[in-house]
Amino acid sequence: MGLNDIAVYVDGVEATKARVAFAVALAKEHGAHLIGIAFAPTALLPLYGADVGFADMSEVLQSVKTQSANALDAFKACAKAVGVSAEARLMQGMSEEFPHDFAYAARHADLAILGKPRDGDPLIGQYALVERCLFASGRPVIIVPAAPEKPALKGTIVAAWDGSAEAARSINDALTFLKPASRVVLLAGVAAEDGEERSPPTDDMIAHLKRHGVKAEALRVKVSEGDVGRLLLSTAKDLGADLMVMGAFHHSRWREFILGGVTLTVLEQATIPLFMAH
Repeated sequence: MGLNDIAVYVDGVEATKARVAFAVALAKEHGAHLIGIAFAPTALLPLYGADVGFADMSEVLQSVKTQSANALDAFKACAKAVGVSAEARLMQGMSEEFPHDFAYAARHADLAILGKPRDGDPLIGQYALVERCLFASGRPVIIVPAAPEKPALKGTIVAAWDGSAEAARSINDALTFLKPASRVVLLAGVAAEDGEERSPPTDDMIAHLKRHGVKAEALRVKVSEGDVGRLLLSTAKDLGADLMVMGAFHHSRWREFILGGVTLTVLEQATIPLFMAH
């Protein structure tokens, strides 16, 4: 997959700076068009309660809109400084509708870039934004920490591998990043079942990657129930990884998207960018 256009969520919090810098550098490297998307709510009653005065609410809404517009101006300036083609979009509406609208916009790009849920604007449902983009956009997503430990992407990449369709999808979607990497490690968990250690086969995936020009190696680590996410992160850190690739899992409940336990742990605790697909 080549990168010709990238959508990035822009807001007024401090963490946006690292996210925008990452997106601009990536667009510059791939010659991609960059689409910055910010949001300004048109009502705050669900958040502040019905007793909020109209004048007070209007002032808050205008302040938020101005903050989002300023963030988009900073985004455009950052892109222009390095010659990256960019456009800015300010979406307005109800906060609960924005994740759906962003996911729809992301369908028309090759990749979406978001921040970690706990780093975002509290006026927006950040977990809902990540979930909707992962499970409803049909596109891969990169989650960028507020202060990435390693901004480079051509070093070591760790890909979580459990033999699932989600893991296979994420690895194939990440080929653009895997091909130039100096080292690609398939991280497979070894689980004890009925007294016998078992892990997903890796030979076929390694062969598949080789046919795409990617030399990958397998690393098997013992896992136990409840520590998979933390183990993935600690192993990636030990390997000096610049990027982690993994499939996104969810639990379905009344047609809502709810992030699975391992996905949520990695999403919240990662200190390197995460490439995720479903």
